[in-house]
Amino acid sequence: MWKWETDNKAKGVIVIVHNMLEHTGRYAYVITHLKRNGYHVIMGDLPGQGQTSRMNKGQIESFEIYQERVLEWIEIAEAYHLPTFIIGVGLGGLICVNLLEKVQLDIEGLILISPLMAFHNSNKTRKNFLTANIGDVSKSAKFDLGFQVTDLTRNPEVQEETLNDAMMLKKVSYHWYKEVIRTMKETADHMNQFMCIPMCVMYGTEDVISDTKVTYQFVNNLNYDELYFKAWEGLAHEIHNEPEREAVMRYILSFLNNKVFAAGYLIDDENSIK
Repeated sequence: MWKWETDNKAKGVIVIVHNMLEHTGRYAYVITHLKRNGYHVIMGDLPGQGQTSRMNKGQIESFEIYQERVLEWIEIAEAYHLPTFIIGVGLGGLICVNLLEKVQLDIEGLILISPLMAFHNSNKTRKNFLTANIGDVSKSAKFDLGFQVTDLTRNPEVQEETLNDAMMLKKVSYHWYKEVIRTMKETADHMNQFMCIPMCVMYGTEDVISDTKVTYQFVNNLNYDELYFKAWEGLAHEIHNEPEREAVMRYILSFLNNKVFAAGYLIDDENSIK
């Protein structure tokens, strides 16, 4: 786990929960913008990803291990005694939504970026589902999810970085896949237990990893007064890495600054977002 503290007067703390297959190092752009605009950032690699383990890459015993780690990060964030927010990206979004169905968290808001409420329905994902549920497969046996860097983003710079990134996972275990599918179903079945908090939900309309129809249904079922929703036309799964990522960050910062202001903290005018 790492902490990045703003050099400006702090107005909040952001806990970032990253996506599947990746690691903290891919969030330099997001972290830089949050710091520059007065936010501390808490972030670490999820279990089985990044620098957490060389032996169990792409494998977890249970989905709850993810949530235990996120709760640890939130506890660290709360020590600052500032408004606390969570950004959940892809798998990180699923982790956060499922967690907020089970516990009450003292946070000012939740930002979901392309939340993995369900896999995009395609021949590839149907094959993955069938393969993971046929026969007695070892918990440690692994397979390639089949996603390409072009599925993540249209940004050629990020595509090249991702291709050359030795810490990006190539495979996940069948057990990991089953745990994720189980949690998707559990989350959908208990949506009425979801903690009501200010929320910002975003995805790209060209996302071929997350099922955006399921995300849209999730948003429609939220009866919230404080809900930001944005479907970014033409953007892929990693909207925060797309060529339009500056506009995405401005939208995120607008949500954060409004919530911080509502909590009684003085902030700069929205037009001065850096």
